Amino acid sequence: MDKKITLDVEDWKAFLERSWRAVPKAFQSNKALRRTLQCALYAKLTAEGLLVVADYQPPRAERPVDLIVVSGTPPTIACAICFDEVVTLYAVKSLSSLDAGEKLIFTTGLLKKKVEESRFFLKPDIRHVHLEW
Repeated sequence: MDKKITLDVEDWKAFLERSWRAVPKAFQSNKALRRTLQCALYAKLTAEGLLVVADYQPPRAERPVDLIVVSGTPPTIACAICFDEVVTLYAVKSLSSLDAGEKLIFTTGLLKKKVEESRFFLKPDIRHVHLEW
């Protein structure tokens, strides 16, 4: 568990976009898509031998973080990930409440202008990656 974790976010982005495209449009509600992408990335990361925890609820946070990657002894959060249609204040607050090496928000909004406007909520230590269909 003490191995160095390499976070290849560009690879994750390409993988998640392929996973999104595989879902028939009739089943692409925001909630279903968010959960499908969460499950897909969970499966990918665990297959790479990483310890991943889903739906971790940080103290004082209003929403859970979709995925955290845990590493080291004692265990620390190497990466915390949220999925959403746009950057939301809830996701930013949840990620901000954690001491994590990397904090990511993957967005799936089809209206790119709306996604860009929502970046207002981002903090400097949170990285935003927009997935495109």
